[in-house]
Amino acid sequence: MSVFSQQLNPTTGRREWGVMPEDYDYKQEVARSAYADMLHDAERNDKYYEGVRRAVATLRRRGEAVRVLDIGTGTGLLSMMAVVCGADSVTACEAFYPMAECARKGLAANGCGQKVHLIPRRSTEIEVGPGRDMEERANLLVAEVFDTELIGEGAIDTYRHAREHLLTEDALLVPSEGTVYAQVVTSEMLQRWNRVSPVRWPTGGDGGDDAEVLVAIPPSVQQCPGAAAVHDLQLSQVPRHWFTPLSPPLPVFKFDWSGRKKDLPCDETTRKKFNSLSDGQCDAVLMWWDVVMDSEGEVLLSCAPFWAHPDCEGKGGACSSEDVPWRDHWMQAVYYLPSPCWVSEGAQLTLVSSHDEYSLWFNLQRVEGEEVCEDRPACQCGIHIINSRTRLGQLNDPARLEVYLRVLRHLVTPDTVLLALGDGCVMGVAAAKMGARHVYLTEGSEVGRRVMEAFIATNRVQDKVTILTEDISDTSLTQLVAPVTAVFSEPHFSTSLLPWHALYCWYARNTCTHLLGPTPVLAPCRLTLWALPVWYRDLWKIRAPLNTCNGFKMDVFDKLIEDACKEADEKVEPHPLWEYPATARGTPVPLLTLDLCPLTIPDGPISSEGAVTLPPPGVVNGMALWADWQMTEVEGDVVTTGPTQEVVVGDYVQWDRYSRQGVYLFPAPHTLHPGLHHTLHHSTTFQPQDGTMMFEFHISSSSSSSSSSSSSSSSSSTPVTKPYSTPEGLTGKE
Repeated sequence: MSVFSQQLNPTTGRREWGVMPEDYDYKQEVARSAYADMLHDAERNDKYYEGVRRAVATLRRRGEAVRVLDIGTGTGLLSMMAVVCGADSVTACEAFYPMAECARKGLAANGCGQKVHLIPRRSTEIEVGPGRDMEERANLLVAEVFDTELIGEGAIDTYRHAREHLLTEDALLVPSEGTVYAQVVTSEMLQRWNRVSPVRWPTGGDGGDDAEVLVAIPPSVQQCPGAAAVHDLQLSQVPRHWFTPLSPPLPVFKFDWSGRKKDLPCDETTRKKFNSLSDGQCDAVLMWWDVVMDSEGEVLLSCAPFWAHPDCEGKGGACSSEDVPWRDHWMQAVYYLPSPCWVSEGAQLTLVSSHDEYSLWFNLQRVEGEEVCEDRPACQCGIHIINSRTRLGQLNDPARLEVYLRVLRHLVTPDTVLLALGDGCVMGVAAAKMGARHVYLTEGSEVGRRVMEAFIATNRVQDKVTILTEDISDTSLTQLVAPVTAVFSEPHFSTSLLPWHALYCWYARNTCTHLLGPTPVLAPCRLTLWALPVWYRDLWKIRAPLNTCNGFKMDVFDKLIEDACKEADEKVEPHPLWEYPATARGTPVPLLTLDLCPLTIPDGPISSEGAVTLPPPGVVNGMALWADWQMTEVEGDVVTTGPTQEVVVGDYVQWDRYSRQGVYLFPAPHTLHPGLHHTLHHSTTFQPQDGTMMFEFHISSSSSSSSSSSSSSSSSSTPVTKPYSTPEGLTGKE
């Protein structure tokens, strides 16, 4: 049975109806879950296993029968570990029905179907007593209910309910404790994802703080505490020169999941004093956590970045991100302080840390007795509501701003009537300040409209800037001061996920041709799509099959993920690749170029295909895709969403930090053996009628002395390693 589903097309901007399988929603949830990379986390699995083994042994020494409760069992892995460790009874619960079915089949496949009582409900719905879900309370709880913030998946409520209703008074827990660490830093780079800086006009200078302000920031934006939402990042990929620590890592929250040593509060505020390690502005707080897997405190699982990880302690600068486990399910996070302040080295400060049932936030007390707000900060200006962290970064990116200002400088004259298409286009205000006759902005939301009105008022261009509705097809030419002479779009829209989704600017232009003069200037004028064969050091784990996990067969789970991805996921996914190391295994390949100057969208598909040679040795497990936007015909007027430095085969790629790239993963990695000729074949098709971009990649290999070849594509790979294992002697980086 199928159902009709309405979705917004991010490229065309149209709402479209599609026919989806009845179970599309849950398959989409499965496909995009973190189950796969979580189960590829060998350290996590091993330490849970060791924690369970020790807890079972402790209960045996007590002379007790071991009754295990596994909350949120997922695949059933922790329950099977408990069975192997000798538990007398195991009860597992899983509320997400597809995963509960997966667990049932997986338990049976591993000979544990009769040894684990599976309940397809939430733990808070379990009843204890004769003839009920559990005959008696459990004396060992194993649970994995954590996220990047540790408590964001409801861990506090889960443990409180279990303690009161499902566990014995002296029950053991795996894990037993959790600690949240926070470190205050100064970082202009991190602030780019939080606070919008003035746009400065480099009048012959370098555009630094001493340059003339072209677009001033409204006071409401300057004084806004920002968004309280966590900014999850792979902190191990943040260059050390981006920030200066002002405090050591501080343990700000300690959670005793049993509630015996310390109550498990839903709301809590702590204060930690420290002396500033350096002069600097207190900009942000870096956060991570660890959990203790045993009651003795000997089995520790840490999510710290490599430079604060206990495994790297005492090794100085010898450690890197390759020396600590990679995790995408538990990352680290940045929290931006509501009021950044300058401090001197040695100054005594107090970090004020708060949490509710699901989230964390931070503030700073500069002097003893100073009143500090303990409430969760909330955006008051609107700019943090309508813009993602990625977009805020773009608004502060010097490279982008340099291109935009250069384009506008040559485009704007006293006769220019400019139409700026896009969300929160501050460059429209810049054009008015440069002397354009009139500028028309488009805003789709009321909040966005209020934000742009504040920018317009602050810069005193109310008589030169008019905000239109997002749908400008109903705007008549008589509403304008004159026909539009130039159309400018930043290659960003709030609906854009993949780099080429910003082609929406082409479709938006098509709806306003009645407003344009005879020869309007159009920016951007051209789009080029690029691809790069790479070895993803870690990112492959999000889609790679498990086969086995700690000795348990995972075929059922692998099939569930594979089927869900086929039906609910696209071949290309958006990811910020600067956070996910990738080694170049070839040179950038141009896939397709689109001329955006025609005002009429073509009727038929636009296709391109080709082949390039890949140099051995190495391993290719995916493709990275991006878009270059040629703003004008001038060679340097390009905004890229791809590499920011020259790509060198065998080296890590340096990616644009203020956009997401497209990621295509091969089903199995392809080994580039010396002595063989390896060819990457590619084809790209753009369907203008619905904005669909389709990609196909496969790699063929042949003997240098033979014309016959074997190939790998989306279904096979020859020659290949075992699925996603690195061949001996070959790594992603030489």
